[in-house]
Amino acid sequence: MQKIDRELLNMVQNDFPLMCRPYAIMAGKLGISEVECIDRLNALHREGILREIRPVVNWKKVGLTSILIGIEADPEKIDAVAAALNTLNGVTHNYQREGRLNLWCTLTFDGEDEKKRLIQFMKGQPGVKDLKEFASEKTYKIGLVLNV
Repeated sequence: MQKIDRELLNMVQNDFPLMCRPYAIMAGKLGISEVECIDRLNALHREGILREIRPVVNWKKVGLTSILIGIEADPEKIDAVAAALNTLNGVTHNYQREGRLNLWCTLTFDGEDEKKRLIQFMKGQPGVKDLKEFASEKTYKIGLVLNV
């Protein structure tokens, strides 16, 4: 990977400009054109190095709640269960783990009625044997940023 690509990845993580034409601003800082900046980011995405560029939202400040969900899924059907969970707008993380609860996700919702509806959908998926809810007591944000 070229040095400029590393600098671009660090900028995307640490200093993404929240203004009109952010890529032009980043390009100016790197001494390249806006088109080259976008082309480099697209190439990094195609190579699987850059997954996505998206905002990180404080859900509580928007009036939403989130919980951690642990699911015991039939190992033969775990991919199908994960795919079904990924169709839900409220699922922000979804990953497989070792152990009885082998599929975990973070679920964000607006009120108890929506939470009940989403949980019922999850429980109703073929291959879901059990589901546990884990409410947070306190949020610890680590602000993970990797120097590339």
